[in-house]
Amino acid sequence: MIVLETSRLILRHATLTDVEFILDLLNTPGFIDNIGDRGVRTLSHARSYLMDGPISSYQEHGFGLYVVELKSTQEPIGLCGLVKRSMFDSPDLGYAFLPEFWGQGFAIESAQGVVIHSKTLSISRLLGIVSPGNRASISVLEKVGMAFDSTKVWEEDDSQVLLYRLTLP
Repeated sequence: MIVLETSRLILRHATLTDVEFILDLLNTPGFIDNIGDRGVRTLSHARSYLMDGPISSYQEHGFGLYVVELKSTQEPIGLCGLVKRSMFDSPDLGYAFLPEFWGQGFAIESAQGVVIHSKTLSISRLLGIVSPGNRASISVLEKVGMAFDSTKVWEEDDSQVLLYRLTLP
C-alpha cells in the first residue's frame, strides 16, 4: 500500500517481500552505528523484524516505518516513518538509508513527506531521537522543523541520545 509520494520517492507499507532489502539495510555500518544492532542476520530474522516491527505497527497504531523507493525504478533505498515507543507519549520520526543513497536529500524529502502525512493521522507532536555525534541526522531533524528538547539516557544500552520535538499545527 502506497502511503505517500514525493517528487522522487514512493513511501509504502513494508511487506514480507522486503526481507532481502531489510537484511541488507539493518546490517550496514551506518545503521548499526547510529540506530543499533538489531541482530538481524538471516532472511528469517528479517521476516521476524518486519512482522514484529513495521507490519505490526501498521495494525496497532495506523502508522509505522515505510519502505522508501525511488519513483523512477521502484528500487528500495531506505526506511522512513513513525515509531511509537512505550517510553514516549508521541511517535518519533525514524529513517535509515542504504549508504549509496546518502547525501542526495532523500532523508529530508521522505521525512518532510512523513511530517505532512502525520497531520492527516491527527498526530499533534513528533519526536526525533538521535545519537549526539550523528550530525547528518540532526540536520535532517532540524530541516523538517524539529528543535532540540533534551538529552535522555536510552534504556536499551544506557547511551545518551538527543531528543528533538515538533508540534504540528
